[in-house]
Amino acid sequence: MRKASRTLLAGVVGLMLLTVARAAPDAAPAQEPANAWSELREKTFNVVWETVNESYYDPQFGGVDWPAIREKYRARLPQAADKGALNGLLMGMLGELRRTHFSILPRGMAVFTPEERGRNGTSLVDVIYTEGGVVVSTVRPEVTAAVRPGDLVRAIDQVELESLEKQLHAANVTDERCGLYLTQLVKSRLRGAVGTKVRLRLQGLDGKDRETELTIVPQEGEWSEPMGDFPSFPVETVAEANAEDRLVYLRFNVFARQAMKEIRTALNAVPPDGGLVIDLRGNPGGITLMAAGISGWLSDRTFLLATMHMRQGHIGFTVSPQPRAFLGPVAILIDSDSVSTSEIMAAGLQEAGRARIFGEPSPGAALPSVFKALPTGDLFQYAIADLQTPRGILIEGHGVIPDQIVARTRTDLAAGRDPVLSAARRWLEAQRHNPEPRP
Repeated sequence: MRKASRTLLAGVVGLMLLTVARAAPDAAPAQEPANAWSELREKTFNVVWETVNESYYDPQFGGVDWPAIREKYRARLPQAADKGALNGLLMGMLGELRRTHFSILPRGMAVFTPEERGRNGTSLVDVIYTEGGVVVSTVRPEVTAAVRPGDLVRAIDQVELESLEKQLHAANVTDERCGLYLTQLVKSRLRGAVGTKVRLRLQGLDGKDRETELTIVPQEGEWSEPMGDFPSFPVETVAEANAEDRLVYLRFNVFARQAMKEIRTALNAVPPDGGLVIDLRGNPGGITLMAAGISGWLSDRTFLLATMHMRQGHIGFTVSPQPRAFLGPVAILIDSDSVSTSEIMAAGLQEAGRARIFGEPSPGAALPSVFKALPTGDLFQYAIADLQTPRGILIEGHGVIPDQIVARTRTDLAAGRDPVLSAARRWLEAQRHNPEPRP
């Protein structure tokens, strides 16, 4: 049963990658001569397999016969007639490992230059996973299409989400990981080349389906800078201070250096007798070292946030206290789309007794990874280590369990309510007047 589930998951992941690849804003490449394409395809396949073989953190590959997997998928190579089919095959092979942070990113979906930032845009619509489906969470005022918070996404560009969800569950994928995969698929489709269209089939709270179309518009604001083969991402930071209740709310969408200035400013603005909310919902991670750096503004003692275990050794992420650190109550918000560095920081501060976690369980997708350019020009993301908390708990596959589980429902989203944030604020207010003893 386990082998069948692994094979089924590999197929589903390959299919999902293929649907994303079709949405990539690449111009159609010139037709490769048959011999040239065959050589390029073989070279790319070998680079992916050999990179994993040399760098995968577990020399036993979690019980997977990696050489046998190579032969299994090499036999299918002649059927990969183009880059989209090849990427689907590679993702199927990588899916056999049943680990996150292994993916093939089409070059057209990656942003490295200022010119590419201008060509890649957004639909101004965001989604979350709740009540067993992908649901519209926010819609910017500029959007004129018939899209409303609380709408259930039934299909996007003719990709039926219910069918994919059934296949993921058949492969024994957890609800949190299923939510992550489906949400990432929809989010990838809600971005693309400026001027392109995205077709949605939505179901309102009234139970009725409707179809609408969104237009991709330029992405305004700051972007992170690329680091080697690691591409740029839009950087959005929100910091709000409430003088009346002395609480500071901080949200940032990615762990990127460009966000640090505003993060530091927000942390320094928290009154000593106040409270802090760090909203990591929807944050896909980024620079892992930033989690330890940010945590240094929340402690007056040195402690270990997590340990990264590689094939050749291990590295600890140590938190070093910063001057004028905030030592009051901290609430961290997470959901099924809080991934990687978000999970590392939440788990580490939770174990250290330095934060209380609110929201929904995270998906357990926390493997340090790097990017490599492939011979096809596409990007290969691959994990090089796993991570354990100081108590020896693996985050990958387990996730972070909130101290207080609170979910946003479709009705909440439609009404503009945020019960997760409200629960955190109530706890912070109570802590300000009756603080719990610090560990």
